[in-house]
Order: sequence, then structure tokens, then C-alpha cells
Amino acid sequence: MAAAVTDSNAVSGIGRGAVSGTWVVMGGGAAKGLAHVGAWKAIQEAGISVAGIIGTSTGAMMGAAVAAGQTVEEMEERSERLRRRDIMRVNRRAVWVNGIRSQSVFRGDILRQFIEDLLPTDDWQELTIPLMVNAVDLASGEMVWFGHEGDQDAGLVDSVHASAALPVLFPPVEMGERMLVDGGVLDMLPIERAAEMGATRIIAIDVGAGPHVDARVVVDGGLIAVHQRVFSLMAGHKKRESVQSWTGVPLTHVSPAFADTDGFDFKKRRFFIEEGYRATSEALAVPAPPGG
Repeated sequence: MAAAVTDSNAVSGIGRGAVSGTWVVMGGGAAKGLAHVGAWKAIQEAGISVAGIIGTSTGAMMGAAVAAGQTVEEMEERSERLRRRDIMRVNRRAVWVNGIRSQSVFRGDILRQFIEDLLPTDDWQELTIPLMVNAVDLASGEMVWFGHEGDQDAGLVDSVHASAALPVLFPPVEMGERMLVDGGVLDMLPIERAAEMGATRIIAIDVGAGPHVDARVVVDGGLIAVHQRVFSLMAGHKKRESVQSWTGVPLTHVSPAFADTDGFDFKKRRFFIEEGYRATSEALAVPAPPGG
């Protein structure tokens, strides 16, 4: 297997495989990632031609589905049938036998099967829109990029699976000699990568938690809710800093109003989609700021 492209090997400035135009960045956020379905609908209605997509974690799943040609209607229909257990099923045997030495709370095979069922192809060459997804090498701490200008020897399903393997909740994904985890560990909203790929405008769909939530709601949600909140705080700091200090090409930052909504509340999947649509439509109605 060819080595994946990492940040240490990235081309400075505009990449060699640059595709100019509008790039859409789809961030991670567990079930809130369904907001990307509504966001994509708003982007289509606005008549925006998308040159490329970058997806992280849940955003990698939704971005891959879009790049593979799935329609909004198909994704909405599938979301209506989505249940928490379709993605998150407790790894009971491992937890019971190994306790805190278990690799994860949930089963990785269930997550992978969901991704395989979601995507109509495992072949990067069959995508209709250039796609990049990120993961993190657990050993070296390097960012690993798959897809456009990255590793395409790894199949689309495995690459998206690695991007969504949130530590503790899901086991790392073994790929060759690498053990890979969720790309959001290093960059939940990779707008800089979009600029490197030639974006002349970036639409960043930020579905992660905001800086302030009700701590009691989080604690009452249990171990998983607390872990997700802590992860969001760590990843969110870099994300907010990147957006606030951005001086590059015009950036449309879309931040759906999820307030204290639990990212694992799959019963609110319709709300997530509708709020993604509302927030994106509203953001696109405002002219993007000039580039730096």
C-alpha cells in the first residue's frame, strides 16, 4: 500500500492537484452531522457549483455520500430509518472481559457496516466530486489524508471509517502499519486544507458543539456525553481560532443553532437536518467577506 499523504509532505501554498472554485468543508459532530444533509440542500438551491469536498468524522460520511452522487432525497429518506443502534452498539463482550483495557465502548464493525451500507461505491474514481477525508495516525500524531491528492489505495469505506473512529467510543482502524483515529482529533474543520487545494471560496459547515452548554445536561447524559463534551472542547478551541483569525479566501462559516442538544440524540435527526438547512440558507444569503 502506498504511503498516505501527511502534513509533513504537504505542498506549501496551493497544492499540485488544486481544483479552483468553491470547496465545502463538512465538520464532525456525531448525529449532528445529519445537518450536512440540510446544508447540501441549501447549497444546491443556491445554485453553487462545488469544486470539492473535505469531510471529517461524520462530515466524512456525509461528504462521501454526496460525492458519490446520493441525492438529498435519498439521504433524507435514509435518515428517517436511522437508529442509534445502527451505528453505536456496545461492545459488551470486550467491556465485560477487558474492562477499562477494552479498545472502545462501541463495536467498530457496526460503524464500518453502516458506512459500507451508506456509500454506493468503495472506489474513489467513481466519485462525481473530488473528496478528501482526514484521519490521525495514533503512533506519530500526523494527519493522514485520503482521496484527492492523498492515499487512494485505501478504499473509500475504510478511509471514511478511519476518519470517524472517535477515540474511546470506537476502536482505531488498522490500515497497513498504521492505527488511525478520528480526523477531528487534530482538525475538526479543515478550512486551511481547502485553501491549499485551490479553493477560491470556502463554505464551512460547523456542526460541533458551541463553547457554552449546560454542564448539568452533559453530566446527566453519562460517561459518553462527558467524553464527547471534553473532546468537543479540545477540538473546538482550534476550530474557533482558525475561523476567527482567517484571512484567506472568502469564508462562509455556517454554525447551526444546536444549543445543548445531545450529539447522540438520534430522535432529533429531523431537527438536525432542518437546522442545517436553515443555517446554511441564512449564511449563503449574506455576501461572503472579501479574502485577505
